[in-house]
Amino acid sequence: MAQESTADLDAAVETVFSQLTPAERVGQLFLVSFQEDDVGAESEIAELIQQYRVGGVYISAHNRNFFNTQNTPAQVLRLTNSLQNLAQTPPPITATATLTDSAAGAAGQSYTTIPLFIATIHEGDGFPETEIRNGMVDIPNAMALGATWNPENAQKVGEVVGHDLPLMGVNMLFGPSLDVLDNPRLDRGNGLGTRTFGGDPFWVGKMGQAYIRGVHEGSGGNLLTIAKHFPGFGSSDREINREVPTIFKSLDDLRQGELHPFFQVTTLDSGDSTAVTDGVMTSHVRYQGLQGTVPISFDARNLPALLALDELAPWRSAGGLIVSAPLGAPAALGSIAAGSQTFPARRLTQDAFLAGSDILFLDTFSFENDPDSRMANITDAILFFREKYRDDLNFQATIDRSVRRILRAKIKLYGLDLVNSTVLQSFENLDDLGAVEIDLDQIARGGVTLIAPGTEAGRPTLPNPPQPGENILIFTDDRHIRECPTCAEFRVVSTTALEEIILRLFGPDATGQVSDDQINSLSFADLKTWLDSNNDNASDKEAEIDALINEADWLIFGMLNVDPQMYPESDAVIALLRNRFDDLRNKNLILFAFNAPYFLGETEISQLTAYYAFYSKTPNYLEAAARLLFQQFEPSGASPVEIPAIGALDLSPNPAQILQLNPISEISTSGTITPISAPPNAEPLIDLEVGEGVLVRTGVIVDKNGHPVPDGTIVNFFRSYPLEGLGLGPIQSSTVNGVAETVILKERDTPLSIRASSDLAAQSEGLNIGPGIVDTPTPTITPTQTPTPTATPTEVPTQTPTATSEEPTTTPTSTPMPLLLQPPLPSRPVTFIDLIYSIAVSLTIGGIAFTLGGDRFILEERLRGALVALASGLVGYIFFTIIGMAFYKVDFVERFIRQNITDHWVAALFALVFSIVGVLVWHLKPGRVFWKKQSSKSTL
Repeated sequence: MAQESTADLDAAVETVFSQLTPAERVGQLFLVSFQEDDVGAESEIAELIQQYRVGGVYISAHNRNFFNTQNTPAQVLRLTNSLQNLAQTPPPITATATLTDSAAGAAGQSYTTIPLFIATIHEGDGFPETEIRNGMVDIPNAMALGATWNPENAQKVGEVVGHDLPLMGVNMLFGPSLDVLDNPRLDRGNGLGTRTFGGDPFWVGKMGQAYIRGVHEGSGGNLLTIAKHFPGFGSSDREINREVPTIFKSLDDLRQGELHPFFQVTTLDSGDSTAVTDGVMTSHVRYQGLQGTVPISFDARNLPALLALDELAPWRSAGGLIVSAPLGAPAALGSIAAGSQTFPARRLTQDAFLAGSDILFLDTFSFENDPDSRMANITDAILFFREKYRDDLNFQATIDRSVRRILRAKIKLYGLDLVNSTVLQSFENLDDLGAVEIDLDQIARGGVTLIAPGTEAGRPTLPNPPQPGENILIFTDDRHIRECPTCAEFRVVSTTALEEIILRLFGPDATGQVSDDQINSLSFADLKTWLDSNNDNASDKEAEIDALINEADWLIFGMLNVDPQMYPESDAVIALLRNRFDDLRNKNLILFAFNAPYFLGETEISQLTAYYAFYSKTPNYLEAAARLLFQQFEPSGASPVEIPAIGALDLSPNPAQILQLNPISEISTSGTITPISAPPNAEPLIDLEVGEGVLVRTGVIVDKNGHPVPDGTIVNFFRSYPLEGLGLGPIQSSTVNGVAETVILKERDTPLSIRASSDLAAQSEGLNIGPGIVDTPTPTITPTQTPTPTATPTEVPTQTPTATSEEPTTTPTSTPMPLLLQPPLPSRPVTFIDLIYSIAVSLTIGGIAFTLGGDRFILEERLRGALVALASGLVGYIFFTIIGMAFYKVDFVERFIRQNITDHWVAALFALVFSIVGVLVWHLKPGRVFWKKQSSKSTL
């Protein structure tokens, strides 16, 4: 995709828009799904594309558009080329006659060849969130990437997705998910599962940016990203698109939490356009704080208000797309047509469109996904929009705005000459599938997390790996699933998958650590059967399971998500630990979680010998589990979400670290900036005059897992003048990419010492500023972790496995704050010297007043005048201090303060003026005659 100028894009959009008929403009709004793989000229999808002019198609294995059995990429490319070919070919004349009068009239007009959006889901981890699996790279899911805490991994996976999908004709990706899973619960359902990068808004946004950047770079701009599920579904207690949850959060809470990742991926001024998403997909969710009664996807008041926020408005104005959540989902029907017997096709599409959606996603667009009524519902909605476009000028203007955004996106994909662009892909391109180099084994090992046990003296208390002669029994959640109602069953993980990998790596033909007869595999269904058995009447199968368990030294559990309603056997481990733990004593119980890590309670976790989270079930993660069992590497990941049984997600600064302080540049009183340099391994010498400043920057501040703290973490910079025993209040700054910085002013003509702290990380290096260097010993505490995002273990496949760790040199870089042309003001605009000067001036004026009244007033009156002068001068001093602290941002006040800091005369000037005014007011009060001398004659 070529990067065209804004003016060229605008001109190209208007050129194409002017060629479109009203029917073609309306059709561009609709992105539809269809059943099976029939794309012939007489098919329903051909009618929707050629005669109703829909602008996009969603393809999926669930709808049987293709099958993940063999040669799936070729199936998908054949399908997408056929769909695009339909869009490039006018319908036959005979087909037009079958339409209604309205549709026939539209179809009989000119036919503009506009390429289709062809969308799919490709979130990783195989079924169910990856539609195209066979023949593709097995990428991990978002949570597995989040557990590495390394955006480079997310970008690399995004690059794979971006490279491979366009080769099969896909040009729109529904993803990534930017939901913040901040409050997982064991007793409540949540449809997100592992479809989230984590539970911290900053890191979710950071990983989302990297993933989107990878998609755009891998595809060369030929794949659009539609980030989900705006404005955030992470706090929901309902399954996504099944029910409408109500989330009890205010707009401020949303801005700091759920919306923050969307702000990050829609920022246009970051200088990295590849990290900006092309669109967002709404969600069927209500937010109580927004005071809406309908889901945000249908809320014509609140959705536009969110899109008008300062953080989102520029992106929206630049052509950011809004795609509706699937309008045939049960959540949508439950909120619009609860109890209705008539499918509300018109109401669903109109409400979603008027709420702000540019693209209306019509998936399963009928009750119970009835194929006979689905087509009728789609065409009814399109014809309704055509009528509204013709009769309602406001509706027409709104459609035109959305169509221009859609055309802009398609021009970005296919070039300025959109109508004549080449959209069909060559089958030879399929040879390049998987060409992006990526080390999925390294990514898998980098995210593995030891959840339990805890550590002792900094190291986990784990047993040795299985030894020769020790029996291993593996239980695997090998649930059977169907991709579609008529599709054949298959297992998401084979019952013997782990066993086969262990024997391949450590069996007789490898290192010889395990023999065939000491390892057995059973399913979770077998385990549930054994738990439900009656010992007195046990079947042969149950007796066999009982014998294997009794003989086993190691029990390994490969667990997926726990959902007893959908998969009754999925809670087998929980049932075992709750009901039969006494039968498992003196055995090593190892749990491998190949899904979310938060399904076990505190008691169950405490009964395990070791609990590891892998987050994904792809082959690379299964192999990582086998290698970890034999301790070929140390787990280096950390859970990106809260685990209620373990504790909250704590990303606060590590209290064991020593914060580094680096002087970056000196700032003169005139605003001149001079970079500070120092010889290697030498502390820079900084000698500032009063009123000059220095830009101070911390090193990378890390959290308790050794990763950079989230943006916005508060850092306090403390200033003190040791020779005077004077400490000043802290200056607060916030981190960007783990780094904080601030400008500090030299206020006094003695050495200045600077330190920093952040939360419980209270130790820092000292930064000394002359004249005169104060030697300050560096605190000696336990050395902190090196502030690098990840550790990459290196596999050593030998008889005696060892683990080595490489730490990549990726260091978060800071985005410096704009430097001030003038150093900031100190916390106090006056000093003790100013008070002395002010008192001296006031006493002088008081003395003059006392002297001038020598032959006019009695002694008592003269003393009163002198005291008025002194009091008025002190009032002036206090007035200047208050003005300096309260109005220091006013230009002329700031100039006075800076002058006073340097020369100490401004405070005295205020005292002088107030003293003179006070004396004048005192002597000119009514009844007093200042100019008449007092009579020397006494009166009795």
